[in-house]
Amino acid sequence: GEEGGYGSRYSRARAVESDKPLVKDLKAAATWLRAAHDDIRNDRLRPIAEQAQEVWHLLRHESNVSLGVMRLTGSATQRRVELAAQVDGSDGNALGVMSQGEVNALALSIFLPRAMLPESPFRFVVIDDPVQAMDPAKVDGLARALDRAARARQVVVFTHDDRLPAAVRRLGIAARVVQVQRRRDSVVEVVPAADPAAQALRDARVVAKSLRTPLEVRRRVVPGLCRLALEATLTSMAQRALLDAGARHDEVEETLASAQRLTTKAALALFGTADEADKVMRALNEVDRVHGDTFKKLQQGAHGVCPGDPLDLVADTRALVTALGSR
Repeated sequence: GEEGGYGSRYSRARAVESDKPLVKDLKAAATWLRAAHDDIRNDRLRPIAEQAQEVWHLLRHESNVSLGVMRLTGSATQRRVELAAQVDGSDGNALGVMSQGEVNALALSIFLPRAMLPESPFRFVVIDDPVQAMDPAKVDGLARALDRAARARQVVVFTHDDRLPAAVRRLGIAARVVQVQRRRDSVVEVVPAADPAAQALRDARVVAKSLRTPLEVRRRVVPGLCRLALEATLTSMAQRALLDAGARHDEVEETLASAQRLTTKAALALFGTADEADKVMRALNEVDRVHGDTFKKLQQGAHGVCPGDPLDLVADTRALVTALGSR
């Protein structure tokens, strides 16, 4: 019995010894399979990674962080995404130096390509308040990125920030902008959202037509609303003119913030510089002398009193705003 047992163990040992080359080959095969698995997995990720870089390029405006290669690594419960990044041209920990707005932009850069995959069963994308903490330059990039996504998906964006609708209007992006309002008893109303100038003119017309409001009150309130409409138009025009001239977004914001007088805003809008303020009235009168008269009335702003019918001032302001918008 002992000899049989010994012989059996000896036979198994010989078998193990003879199988060592096979074990070596199996280990090599397993190593190859793991590497191939990682390569296949990253090949599938590559379209998302490349599109993420494209989206980030739109959103990163004036950011010192650039994205590199994105890879999936690890296995089982240790799987993770490795995202190479450079800060001012040097490899580094991008998340450590990113602002909250940049982190939001990075998240969108990864999310949008994933949502756009042909394999995705959803034909729409819903994003809640992506503008949070973003500077104006990145809002423009966001508008462009969402415009690209909307060519293949229905894109729904919720925001309390008017900067995104303003960027959409300024960039000429085709989008339906609506305003959701909650009325009494939680009745929800969805209405088309007007740009600030149109909204101010709409409010001015409502006040001007309100026969229940004393005429003296209407004559004092309407000029202020009309001035708001004109200021919104001039601000939008000035933003476009300064950005087209190559100014940075922060420079544009600073310039507009310092333009307190209506004539200064008009000079920025019409000529791209505040130094041409003395030419504003002549430029308006060359289009129509009524526009120059209307501009003078609105210079008094909220302190002005409309001497005639407030509805006439609303109509004249609308004509002025339309003429400016067509330039």
